[in-house]
Amino acid sequence: MATMMVQGKPVKTFLKSIIFMPKYMWLLCITNLFCWMSLTTYSLYFTDFVGQRIYKGEPKSLRGSAARNLYDEGVRMGSLAMILYSVSSTIYSYFIPSLINRLGTKTVYVCGQLVYTVGMMSLAATSNLVVSFIASLTTGVMYSTLFTMPYILVAKYHSDPEFSSKHIKKGSSVQRGVGTDIAIVSSMVFAGQFILSLFVGAIISAVGSTIVIPITAALLSFCGALSALAVEYVDAL
Repeated sequence: MATMMVQGKPVKTFLKSIIFMPKYMWLLCITNLFCWMSLTTYSLYFTDFVGQRIYKGEPKSLRGSAARNLYDEGVRMGSLAMILYSVSSTIYSYFIPSLINRLGTKTVYVCGQLVYTVGMMSLAATSNLVVSFIASLTTGVMYSTLFTMPYILVAKYHSDPEFSSKHIKKGSSVQRGVGTDIAIVSSMVFAGQFILSLFVGAIISAVGSTIVIPITAALLSFCGALSALAVEYVDAL
C-alpha cells in the first residue's frame, strides 16, 4: 500500500510536525495571533467607530435623516483615513531591513506593535477625527510588522544550523520544514479572525458603544508585544 507523502515526508510525520510544535514556534504563533486579532478589529470596525463615535451618527436611522447622514459621512472619512495605513505600511516596509540591522529583530518586532498600541489608545482616549488619521498611520506600522517579522524569524530559525540543532531532540522523527512553519504562522490570520468574530460584536452590543473597538485593538496589540518579548530571536545572521 502506497504511503501518502507531503513535501517528501509521510503524512503522519508531516502532521506530527504541526501538532507537536517546539516552544519557539508556539510563542511566535501566539504573538502573530494576538497581532492579527488586533489588526482585524481595526480593519472591520474602524469606519463604524468613526461614523458613530466621532461623527455621532446612527446607522439604524432612516436613510436621509440627519443622524444617518452623519454616520455615512463618518464612514466615508474613516475609509479615507484607512488609505493612510496603506501609505505608511509601504514606507515603513522599506525601512524594516535597516531598522533590524540597527536596532535588532526583537526591538523592531516589539516596538512595531507598541506604536500601534499607542495609536489605538490615543484614539480611544480622544475620539477625535485628526487622531483617527494619525492612528491609521500607526496601523500601517503594525501591518508591515505582521507581513515581515514573523517570516523573517522563521527564515532565520531554519537557516541557522546552530539554532536548528539546539531545538531538535536526538532521535526525533519530526523534521520541521520552512514551508510548513510559514504556513502555520500564516494560519493565525484565519484563527484570529474566527476568534475575534466570537466576542467583539457581543461586547459592542453589551457596552452599547463603539469605544470598545480601539480599546480591544490596543489591548490585543499590547498582549502581542508582551508575547513578542518571549519569542526567540536569531540576530547573529
